[in-house]
Amino acid sequence: MRSVVLLALVACGGDDDPCGGVDGTCVAVRVTSSTIEAIDQLELDVLYGDRHGTSATQPGGGGTVSLPLTTSVALDIEAESVVGVVAAGKLAGNVLGTGAASTTVRPDARATIELVLAEPAACVAGAFYCGGDKLAGDPQTLYQCNGGGVPLARGRCAFGCVVRPTDDDVCDGGPMTCMDGGFYCGGNELAGDPSTLYRCSGGAGTAPMRCRDGCVIAPAGSDDHCR
Repeated sequence: MRSVVLLALVACGGDDDPCGGVDGTCVAVRVTSSTIEAIDQLELDVLYGDRHGTSATQPGGGGTVSLPLTTSVALDIEAESVVGVVAAGKLAGNVLGTGAASTTVRPDARATIELVLAEPAACVAGAFYCGGDKLAGDPQTLYQCNGGGVPLARGRCAFGCVVRPTDDDVCDGGPMTCMDGGFYCGGNELAGDPSTLYRCSGGAGTAPMRCRDGCVIAPAGSDDHCR
């Protein structure tokens, strides 16, 4: 997995650039809230290109830091990428608020996003949700509810994310139908989780196998596979 480096939390008010001194690609992150005054930990889930990483940071020297605050995310990318970030602000181990934002950044460039933390809705730990359906995130990305922490991105949905009130949300499989016996990542010719590999049967995914480091969509004529 390419690296995700989250730097220290700093309360706003100064002129310091949170990406100052960072070599390579850096996303400056400004965190605000209308309801949360201070946190002692910030967890970030970062999805960029076909890669995913999580990180957490605390104020230097301990204690709490007042909002608004700034931090930065250093990324190792090789091409222009959409970077999606979901945050969870915590105090004494409890999640006070979550928020999400995205931007596009080029290699060795700088970008800035603002995350607005709000009280999270209740989601079922371990279940899958489209962003905005009971958890913070991009509506076209599928996430896993992480009880007591930041929502975890499973991957972007190329053909849209489908909200299913009585079951896990899924990435739509698109206009093509999978071939029986073939292996496909969710969201590629069958509905499912983009980080899970399925065997096609009757146009649907069966025998799901979760991929530890993401699922790779192969060229036409070849089976998809776990990275």
